[in-house]
Amino acid sequence: MKKLIYIFILILSIGTVAYSHVDNNLLTEGCGSCHVGHGMDSEPMLEKSEEEFCYQCHGSGDKRSEMVSKGKLTSSVNLTNIEAEFDKLYRHPVKEGFGYSPTEKLPSFSGAPSTHAECVDCHNPHQRINKSGKKIYEVSGYSLSGQYLEKSVYEYEICFKCHIDILNISNDSKNSFKEFSLSTVSQHPVTRPSIKSGKIVSLNKSLGASNTMKCSDCHRSGNQNGPKGPHGSNYRFLLSGNYEIGPFTDESPMAYEFCYSCHDRSSILANQSFPYHRQHIIGNMLNNVRGTSCYTCHASHSSQRNDHLIDFNKEAVTIEKKTRKLMYIKTGIGNGECYLSCHGHEHSPAKY
Repeated sequence: MKKLIYIFILILSIGTVAYSHVDNNLLTEGCGSCHVGHGMDSEPMLEKSEEEFCYQCHGSGDKRSEMVSKGKLTSSVNLTNIEAEFDKLYRHPVKEGFGYSPTEKLPSFSGAPSTHAECVDCHNPHQRINKSGKKIYEVSGYSLSGQYLEKSVYEYEICFKCHIDILNISNDSKNSFKEFSLSTVSQHPVTRPSIKSGKIVSLNKSLGASNTMKCSDCHRSGNQNGPKGPHGSNYRFLLSGNYEIGPFTDESPMAYEFCYSCHDRSSILANQSFPYHRQHIIGNMLNNVRGTSCYTCHASHSSQRNDHLIDFNKEAVTIEKKTRKLMYIKTGIGNGECYLSCHGHEHSPAKY
C-alpha cells in the first residue's frame, strides 16, 4: 500500500504542479510527516486537532525543532511563526471556536455572525503550485456574481466566503462583497485592474494599467518581516500599519502609517494630487482648525458613487445648511464641488 502511495505522488510530480507538503526536501517523510495510522477522533489521521496540528511546523521555533528531531521536517526549511500572529489584538478568530466541517454553511445564510475560522477555511494543506511558481487556489469561495466556487481563482474569492452578505441580512455592517463589485465607480484595484498606467501622482511606485492588488496587500501582519497573509496584526482592521480614522486627527507619519506605505507623504502634503490635501489633513492652526483623517473623505475599499474613492464619513461631516446636500460632484478632470458641513465650516459648495 505504501508503495502505491509513493507511485501516485511520483505521477503527480511529473505533471505541471508540485505539492509542497509532500516535498521530501521539506517534509522528510512526505505524507507520513503529517498523517499517521491512527490519530485524533474526527481528524484525517492526524496526531493533533485543528490549528494545534499546523502549529507543529507553523508555530514557535521550539515546536519546529521538535519536528526536526522526530525526522519529520528538514532543518533547512524556512517557516515563520503563524501561531504568534493569532495572539495579537486584531486577528482572524481561529482560537475563538472549535470544529471544522467541509459542509459548513456561511453565516450569511443563517443570519448568524461568524464565530470562528479554521486554517483550512483559507488554506488547502494539499495546495498545488505551478512549476512556473503561480499558485492555484484550491479553497472554496464566492465569485463576484455570488456563485459558490469549489476552487477559488482569486484570493478575494476566498475572502468573500465570510465577508459576504448575499441576502442583505446585516445591512448595518460592511459588506466587502458589495464594496468590490464591478459596479463601483472607484475602488482599490482588487477585483478589477487599475485603469491608469504609468506614474500616478502621490503613489510611491508606478501602477500599470493591468495591475491589481490582493486583500492581503493591506490586511496582514504589521511586521514587514512577519508572516504573509491576514492572520493577525497589532493594528485595527488587521492592517499592516497604523491608520487613524477619527474626525479630528493630528497628522504625522505614524497617524497614517498605513496610507503612507503606498501614498507618498511629501507629495500629499505638497498638494500634488489635490490642491487642498494639506489644508484638510494638517488643518489651519492660525484659525484654530484641526486636521481630519483621510477616512473623512475617502473610503478604504471603494466608492459606489464617486471617483478617487470619495465617500464621506458621516461621523465627521453632515448636511450643509444652505442647500441641504451632502455630496461630491465631479465637474471635470481635476475639478469638483463638495456640499457638506465639516468642523463647523459650510461647503455650499466648496469648489476646486
